[in-house]
Amino acid sequence: MSHLTKEMQIENIKQLAASCGLSIELRTDKRDLWSSTLTRCFYIPFMYTNASIEFQRAYQRGHGGDWQDLSFLIYLDKQPVAVWPLSVGNKDGKVILSSHGLPILPPLFVVGYSISTYKRMIKSCLNFADTIAQSKGLAYWECAQSFHDEKGLSPWHGESMSRGAICSIHHELFLDLRLSMSEIKSHLRKSYKPLITAGMRLWNVDILNTANTIIWNEFRELHYRVAERKTRSDETWALHLQDISAQQAFLIYLRDNNGKMIGGGFFNTTRDEGLYAVAAYDRLHFDKPLGHVVQYKAIEELKNRGLRWYKIGIRSYGTDTPAPSDKEISISEFKQGFSSHLFPRFILRYPIKQKSHSS
Repeated sequence: MSHLTKEMQIENIKQLAASCGLSIELRTDKRDLWSSTLTRCFYIPFMYTNASIEFQRAYQRGHGGDWQDLSFLIYLDKQPVAVWPLSVGNKDGKVILSSHGLPILPPLFVVGYSISTYKRMIKSCLNFADTIAQSKGLAYWECAQSFHDEKGLSPWHGESMSRGAICSIHHELFLDLRLSMSEIKSHLRKSYKPLITAGMRLWNVDILNTANTIIWNEFRELHYRVAERKTRSDETWALHLQDISAQQAFLIYLRDNNGKMIGGGFFNTTRDEGLYAVAAYDRLHFDKPLGHVVQYKAIEELKNRGLRWYKIGIRSYGTDTPAPSDKEISISEFKQGFSSHLFPRFILRYPIKQKSHSS
């Protein structure tokens, strides 16, 4: 295999994929087909959507470095059977093989094929990632597996372990939205229930599910004031608003009796999953229930949209590696009070054996 150039051209990628037994088309040329292929999957996680990929690309560009989107559709008998979010980046002199700055997501397959077919394609995908990592001189690459409403571990996980991947376990919080509201309330942390009731009386609660730039800019300015700095690019905020316009997201926001916005949370959605993305709350009101109300109203909205799971976020523990901050642990403890399930998030590390250059 010839060494890949810094700028991986389309033909380079397709030839490399073919050498690994994959027939592919890049997402950048087939965005609509990418979306329609997702509808044929058993479960659609937000992280696999065009909206998520475009957001992550914009976020990474805003923080520097060169990033190339390698995400592609995998074909079988001229039909798309999987999507795989991938990127190669170069930041601070370091090459990064990832899913747009995050550990690589496994390919997501459509339903309807035999397990032997899936396993064959998985082996080809692992070979492809190994070959890119080797060509870039990487010592390893990493993959992150989250819960996708499946029973047991995936064939991707089994094949990875057979190849010598090193597995570490982290944790993520989910809420089963197929439960009745009374059952969901029974899962809420006991201390949250009176806080939610009090917050409903204190604040005027509303939802933004259309592209109202005035309200959106209020939330954006609130986030800036709370963070006391600009944490991300204008492009990422514009993309969030596009998601709302496309009915793939919404904002729950709170106003005081004077009409001032004092809190809000932004949530992305797919056919199956809601995702807690970003929130901001006025520090002057931290002694009052803010996030409790936003989370509860978001759960109501997600359930009304007929989704299966609400992905609340990572549950950090002091024994995690790398060690989380006290703030990260505190935030995750708050989130846990709204969850019904704690699922493993597997981080798989694949060591790469570099080819010998000796004669």
